Amino acid sequence: MSYNGTGASYRNGIISVLVALPFVSLTGLFGKFISHSPLLIVQGRTVFAFGALLLVLLILRKKIIFSNFREWLRLVLCGIILGVHWIAFFKSIQVSTVAIGLLTFASYPLFTTFLEPIFFQEKLIKRNVSAVFVVIFGLALMATSSPENSDGVISGSVIQGVLWGLGGGLGFALLTLMNRGHVRHHSPLLLTCWQNGFAALVLLPWSFSESWVLTTADWTLLLILGVVCTVGGHALLINGLKNLQAQTVSMLIAGLEPVCAIVFALFLLGEVPSFQTLVGGILIVSTTVFMITRSE
Repeated sequence: MSYNGTGASYRNGIISVLVALPFVSLTGLFGKFISHSPLLIVQGRTVFAFGALLLVLLILRKKIIFSNFREWLRLVLCGIILGVHWIAFFKSIQVSTVAIGLLTFASYPLFTTFLEPIFFQEKLIKRNVSAVFVVIFGLALMATSSPENSDGVISGSVIQGVLWGLGGGLGFALLTLMNRGHVRHHSPLLLTCWQNGFAALVLLPWSFSESWVLTTADWTLLLILGVVCTVGGHALLINGLKNLQAQTVSMLIAGLEPVCAIVFALFLLGEVPSFQTLVGGILIVSTTVFMITRSE
């Protein structure tokens, strides 16, 4: 059902989210394209994203300052979570594959579902408990898959990828819960701008230990990651939210982003996911989609 009650607006919302998917899905590949640490990648991404979003807000003459000190504290906390989430996400992809990183990250709606009752004193639905066991089985299939080992011995790199991917999913779930209600009173662009800004600021002390001797290609990739993938993709998703329910957008992203990313990785990186990885990923994505569509 359309958010605004018209088929045209619903269709436009779907189109906006689908157009955003390639930008969002390409994000994971930058962990392979840029041969530097996740910390450096996230530092560059957040700086470029913050600068681009701030420029957009100034051009549009939108509000850029909060008058409430508690709002600033919440943004700082969200920025920290955002930075840690992205570091875990890129680390997962670098130590394993794009497929494992994206498919384990796609479990984030499950974390959201189980953390919401704790954050907001809401009732836990029984079917969600069953869904967790299905996802755990899917993760186990992925963790025991290894293209470099056909004897079924668990690969250390795969396990690391799964754990880092789950960490990224947990971080994104926490960020979503932190933003719940906050986005009702402020522009999503404004919130994203300052969250990226504080993420960049918090990570800065650790970034000094990194080697910032980057090639022109690396700087170009960081610029594309920060401006095109982060700002462009996010703006399209926000536009989709004007006409769609948030859970519909979540379903599309959680269900289709891993698929798009795996296709991109196949053609651009030559990464062919193993059969076990695909089966485990299908279990995670299908369970996630089921839970979102059945949520009340």
